[in-house]
Amino acid sequence: MKLTLFGAVIGAAMLALAVPAGAVTVTGTGIVNSAGAAPLNFSATNLADGAEGINGADFDNGKHYYDYIYSFTLGSAADVSAGATATAGTNVLESHLALFSSSPANTDLDVGQNPGPLTSLTDTSGLLATISSTGNSVLNTLTAANLAAGTYFLRVFGVIAGNSDPNSHLTALNGTVTATPIPAALPLFATALGLFGWLGWRRKAAAA
Repeated sequence: MKLTLFGAVIGAAMLALAVPAGAVTVTGTGIVNSAGAAPLNFSATNLADGAEGINGADFDNGKHYYDYIYSFTLGSAADVSAGATATAGTNVLESHLALFSSSPANTDLDVGQNPGPLTSLTDTSGLLATISSTGNSVLNTLTAANLAAGTYFLRVFGVIAGNSDPNSHLTALNGTVTATPIPAALPLFATALGLFGWLGWRRKAAAA
């Protein structure tokens, strides 16, 4: 019993040491913008429909971050591609796209330091795909195969250089979601091919 308790204490201490000291987050958006049924184009007609802020203590030179979420629906199973272009008065240092099967609203973003990502997800529940890029007005494109009919959420977030007002703010955010329907017979065809292959293997094994 004493050894077990001692081991638990040591394990807890090691876990605490593994957690980065002073880890900092910034407030993510709680707003979900409904974009409609895919395929579609979306844009931030009101840039207040997201979250922007500054964390000067941990972002080098007080960089500015942004965070927007768009929901869209699939009427049937499909392969999905999504992209977005973020433009600011200064440089967009990095942009991220993340596709979720459940809403990521009201989850914060981690604050990073160079040379690593300057911001990243704190909660990956329901995460299906993600992609990142650097530079101003850079188009990110992510893909996700064989998604079922339903509602999905695209999170667009990143970091802008500086913290001046009004330059260090988004001036535009635009994107697209395309959906390539999967023929209903395709999964059955794939299953049939697998079954025939298995039967062939069994015949060969029996003959041997």
